Amino acid sequence: MKNDGKEAERAFVEYWGRVGHIERLRDKRDLVGLNGGRNIADFKKPSDFLVSSPAIVLHFAEVKSTTSKTSFPFGNIEDGQHVAAMKSASRGDRGYMFYIFAYATSTWYMMPCWQYAEIYNSGRRSVKFEELEPWMK
Repeated sequence: MKNDGKEAERAFVEYWGRVGHIERLRDKRDLVGLNGGRNIADFKKPSDFLVSSPAIVLHFAEVKSTTSKTSFPFGNIEDGQHVAAMKSASRGDRGYMFYIFAYATSTWYMMPCWQYAEIYNSGRRSVKFEELEPWMK
């Protein structure tokens, strides 16, 4: 199975469109498409989306996906996203969340920035799904 992340992003947008507000932060691939396929300079974004709902405070939402059955590799996190999550974790806020879709089990998980920072700083470079909280059951 090819995992380009777009299927997971579509499901994520559909969910937040029903329960709250979602704002897409355009990435380079989006901008090249809007620019007729011509290359374009772009700056790194902290995440894919900003989301909020009556029950959830506005936060950065980074959507990731993997074909692994057991874990999410941190190599899937881009440098700019890593920096943004670590900064958010160091401030002690809850303003950054990873939403991870596991294709092998069709299950969504959440990983708050503080959990990512804790695991990453311990020297590990992946997280087992059993350590994460399921999302969108």
